[in-house]
Amino acid sequence: MNGNGFHILLVEDDAPVRDAMASVLRDEGYDVRTAADGQEAMQTLAAGTDLVLADLVMPKVDGRELLRWVMQNHPGTAVMLMTGYGTIPQAVDAIKAGAAAYLTKPLDPEELLLQVRKVLEDKRLRQELLRLRGQLREGWHYRNIIGKGPAMQQVFALIDRAAVVKTTVLIIGESGTGKEMVARALHESGPRKSGPFLALNCGAIPENLIESTLFGHERGAFTGADQKTRGYFQASNGGTLLLDEIGELPLGLQSKLLRVLEDAAVTPVGTTNPQKVDVRIVAATAKDLEAEAKAARFRQDLYFRLNVVKIQLPALRDRLDDLPLLSRYFLDEICRQNGFEPREIDTSLLEEFATYDWPGNVRELKNVLESLVVLSGKKVLSAEDLPEKFHREEEGDDGKEENELNLESLSKQTILKALEACRGSRTEAAKQLGISRRTLHRRLNEFGLRG
Repeated sequence: MNGNGFHILLVEDDAPVRDAMASVLRDEGYDVRTAADGQEAMQTLAAGTDLVLADLVMPKVDGRELLRWVMQNHPGTAVMLMTGYGTIPQAVDAIKAGAAAYLTKPLDPEELLLQVRKVLEDKRLRQELLRLRGQLREGWHYRNIIGKGPAMQQVFALIDRAAVVKTTVLIIGESGTGKEMVARALHESGPRKSGPFLALNCGAIPENLIESTLFGHERGAFTGADQKTRGYFQASNGGTLLLDEIGELPLGLQSKLLRVLEDAAVTPVGTTNPQKVDVRIVAATAKDLEAEAKAARFRQDLYFRLNVVKIQLPALRDRLDDLPLLSRYFLDEICRQNGFEPREIDTSLLEEFATYDWPGNVRELKNVLESLVVLSGKKVLSAEDLPEKFHREEEGDDGKEENELNLESLSKQTILKALEACRGSRTEAAKQLGISRRTLHRRLNEFGLRG
């Protein structure tokens, strides 16, 4: 039984055929009502019907006329037609007019069920697409940052509060969690939005060039400095400067950066004349700067100066509620940017996504979806299109047999308490329970706790 509550109206003028088809569909779990012709179908078709399965050739009102009427009066209801071999061209014309599919008589029960499942699954996917797109329109985003869970809603609230002031903000999060997007949202939501926004990766600049890159230099300040050059601070004057990977900044430069933050002035390399700058500083890092400061790998005074407002970005594995929304958003964006027809997402793909650890976070999710769109060529992306790494047990779980008694003892309340103690982190809860994330996910499904 896998009818999933779908409602079908079966329209067939041959009573024995109608009864036999209704029996097959009901045995599969579908809620089936019947009509003897198109006119009766029009009179009995109720709101909430998922599928009209109708013969093409019928007295009074035929299948094509019924199709037109359903599309006009019940646009959310799918229509599938049944036809003999002699009327296949007419059935093809009906498909072009909006029918979901057609079946040829005599009907094979397995083929009937297969096609009905396909049509209803397509309908479900379209409804899910509309629901997700509706959620995106209803506010589950903040300047292209997607999130409906409490963790991201808290991030949005912090952005709102911090955007209107000049206070230094420290954004902490793993690689790929969207630190630069949050910094841009801070800039674009505040009074400096008309000014420049610049981002500098502190770990990507050679140590001998980082000072001049930040503060500028005079002509002749060093070999190769054949002209006066503004640094990032001067170039972002009146706007916002994101110092990404601030934890990679050399210790020698950290004291100079602290001085700039205190004095609101920079001294270019090759001169002793400070220049006033008006820049809002946002710092970002994947490191635990407090631990780095305690280990003397980062200046403690600079850490305190940067850590005025802290925004902690959750890893994707800790915000699984957002996976469907993010996947839908990226899929639409990828198809639009590459000129592809819109793609749909099968639930099997989302379920497989939920068991994966996502070390690359949101960036990895987007890359995976782009790869699936380009390589699969399918209209509906499913779990079977994923690369092998998604189907393996998580690293460290290979060959490890979990204690069956322990597994059976994992009651609903035990799991809920572990998740509560770990603030919703499935990774930490799985470690505390002594099982893999994949097993925890399976157990949550069994208890109806997928959300």
